[in-house]
Amino acid sequence: MTRENTIGNGEITSFVLEGVKSWEDPRIKPEWIEQILNCRNSSGFVPTDDDVRRHLHGDVLTLGFRNEIVVGFNCIEFKSPKEVWGGLITDHELPSDPGVYLAGVLIDGSAQKSGFYQRMNKDRVTRGVEKGFNIIFTETANPNVEAGIKDTLDSMKENGQIVDYSMEDRIYLKALYGRRMYTEAPKNAKVSFDDLNYDAGDAYAIIFHLTLK
Repeated sequence: MTRENTIGNGEITSFVLEGVKSWEDPRIKPEWIEQILNCRNSSGFVPTDDDVRRHLHGDVLTLGFRNEIVVGFNCIEFKSPKEVWGGLITDHELPSDPGVYLAGVLIDGSAQKSGFYQRMNKDRVTRGVEKGFNIIFTETANPNVEAGIKDTLDSMKENGQIVDYSMEDRIYLKALYGRRMYTEAPKNAKVSFDDLNYDAGDAYAIIFHLTLK
């Protein structure tokens, strides 16, 4: 299924693909792949070309366009934390109920202050809520990701879309990426990831539990 809609900030539109198995999906144009790889160059995030391509899949893949050029993407999968991390995290009881796994996101530096990321977050969480899923989870070395999810959930709580939410203690993932993934360690005024060793590629697994209406 393919769906297109306007994000709402008058500048960036989203193009939504469902059931994407890989970056070789014929609905993804080759020039879009190149534009996504170009997004990395100004994003402050430095995955390899193969890293980026491997993340272009999911139950829902959303591409953001500005002036017909891709300026970012995100992908989500409807899985449980146990299904995603069962072979990686063995010292923590992981939820086995399905939720929304925020599997990947990359945004061009020029679009990072546009509100695009916040709107993508709301769309991703809303999709889970509409399916009755009360778990949102991801792994990240960027405190802005955790802060962004919290901001989204706070807004949804204030607007009556959810009743409440809580976050489990972060799970430390030593050297998850195996190398440095950011040109500079990302910072956030509300959330600190200063305990991570960015040179080693450390990250956190984070899990949110929502109380639905």
